[in-house]
Amino acid sequence: MELLKVPQLFDYKRFRLHARSNNKLVIKLQSLLDEILQEHISLFSKTFPIKITHDFSGCHLQNSIIQIDPELISFKINSLDLVLSSGTLMFTNDIPGVLKQWYTALKPGGVFMAAFFGEESLIELKECFFKAEEKLQIPHELRFFPTIATKDAGLLVQRAGFHSPTADKTRLTLHAKNLTDILHTLKALGGNILHERSKSNLSKKFLKTVESEYHKSYSDESGLRVTVDIVCMTGWAIERCANELINQQTPKIGYL
Repeated sequence: MELLKVPQLFDYKRFRLHARSNNKLVIKLQSLLDEILQEHISLFSKTFPIKITHDFSGCHLQNSIIQIDPELISFKINSLDLVLSSGTLMFTNDIPGVLKQWYTALKPGGVFMAAFFGEESLIELKECFFKAEEKLQIPHELRFFPTIATKDAGLLVQRAGFHSPTADKTRLTLHAKNLTDILHTLKALGGNILHERSKSNLSKKFLKTVESEYHKSYSDESGLRVTVDIVCMTGWAIERCANELINQQTPKIGYL
């Protein structure tokens, strides 16, 4: 039987070319993801001897960085105690498949924890794009990368086989000087990937309309407000029978 292929929305190698570590807001966003993970893991009394942190720069294992394919996790079965995923699930095509692979790599009693931007991140920018499209009578298009809803995050963890799945959301309000700063940050994060596939380019008139709507609806004395929802989801690996381990040695592909 032929396996169904997962739609390839994201090209991770191409995305990494977009990343710009010198963007102050990008650095801030990455640090916020890391802080949320550390806050959550600090609540555990359990110790984790073998810990992996997976972020945009690769996998960090015992003070070394290992470059891995984000869609094909190459760690041995039952080899890890803790996996921290910092933002990488946002640019993963087959999230259930990747979660299943991390589940297999964890030892019984191990923990998987991921932080990423949630469903209402950049809600102001999305709303202003929508208003500008209506005002200029431009067809509505999906221009930003899709995000995972908090309620769906827990279901994804459970679907991968994790025990006691949880998901919670932390809402933060940041500020940017102007629309250009927001768009540059979005590009540095690789979040304009869908816009590059859209049928219509963003004209100066369109961007001026967006900026006007933004200042009118979402500005204060600190600048333009930028909402960021950070979702943190957690799951525990449990005892697995021998047949299940054998079946999981070859990752299966499925739809998100």
